[in-house]
Amino acid sequence: MSRRTTLALGLGAALVFLGGLLLIRWHGGRGATAVARPGEASSRELVPRVLEPAARREGLLGVIVASGSVDVAARLEGTLERMDAQVGDTVRQGAVLARLDTRALQRELAVAQASLQAGEAERNIAAIALAETQERLKRRSDPKQMALGALSEEELATARYQEQTAVARLRAAEAGVAERKARVEQMAQRLSDATVLAPFDGQVAIRYLDTGAMVAPGRALFHLIRSGAQQVRFAVPEDRAASLAVGLRLSVEVPSLGRVLEGRVENVAPEVDAASRMVLAIASVSVAGQAPVPSGAVVRVFIQEGAASQAATP
Repeated sequence: MSRRTTLALGLGAALVFLGGLLLIRWHGGRGATAVARPGEASSRELVPRVLEPAARREGLLGVIVASGSVDVAARLEGTLERMDAQVGDTVRQGAVLARLDTRALQRELAVAQASLQAGEAERNIAAIALAETQERLKRRSDPKQMALGALSEEELATARYQEQTAVARLRAAEAGVAERKARVEQMAQRLSDATVLAPFDGQVAIRYLDTGAMVAPGRALFHLIRSGAQQVRFAVPEDRAASLAVGLRLSVEVPSLGRVLEGRVENVAPEVDAASRMVLAIASVSVAGQAPVPSGAVVRVFIQEGAASQAATP
């Protein structure tokens, strides 16, 4: 072996040995911090660096939702005559949101009311006829008349038949009045249903149609979000679900607004979602007099320190 080859092999071995020392030193100091100050020995003991768990740093992903929301729909078929609410409007319970064209319904109601009046007149006539037949039967049933033989049995039977007929006619007239009255009430209810009202205090999130559109019964006109209390829906990994309980206090960070809200767990799903291996939960959120957080805002949920021991406290 030549001298040049010997030198090359020796240099390679030295580099391997030096690399091994550096690797050992790097592994020995991984996850630790060494602080060296002037005058201190370089062999000072390394201080371990304790990193906060990723789940605690990042929090649990959640979304803000309203305590209730509903699609407000039309109850009748017709044409939208007015749309009185816009997206973003705050409305009170019972406020008018929209109206359908009711001209045809008003004509039908007028006809039904006229029919009811005619039926009531027929009932009154039947009542008068009954009173007349009853009076006639009373006179013919007088024992004195029977004793004198002024009336035959056939005439008395005829008077009784006439009374029974008058009673039947009166009952038929009363039934007709009840039917026509129900028709009037039905038409009045249809007229009332042509006005779409807000079912609760809330805010208009979506307006689906505009004035002049044709609608069918059940067709949604607005999406209304309930005002007041808000909630956060979030998911907990399966391995951490055991620590989640109703009443647990939470901190809810809203990155988009730079706000931190207080929360408390209200409901926990009884099973693990098979696809995500997560447990879903709902917590109430207190805005403490501040403006509500927009529904759908993404938040981070953190379990407060020491909250688990107070989970059962109402």
